[in-house]
Amino acid sequence: MPEQFNIRLTTWKANEPSPHAGLGMVEAPGEGLNLRWQSRESEPTDYENALADAIEGAYLAGARTAQQFADHLNAAGVASLSGRGWSAEALEEEMARLGY
Repeated sequence: MPEQFNIRLTTWKANEPSPHAGLGMVEAPGEGLNLRWQSRESEPTDYENALADAIEGAYLAGARTAQQFADHLNAAGVASLSGRGWSAEALEEEMARLGY
């Protein structure tokens, strides 16, 4: 099975993208394998997959603001890593932590 993440990805030290993309470590133009998951440093966890599915469901149900997404996650019973309910602020913090 091919890798589901980019093993050459430079780890970010903050929630801001690095201005240095690994100095050709990800891919030199015209050279190297074009990895499907260019920006992943690891495979998504079950938690990340469940959260992504719930966020997609919220969007399809009409959510557009952070609060609407948080309300949908709470109604769907999707727990945060802490086990607490979602708020707009908690969702924004989690998205920043995950790098979205």
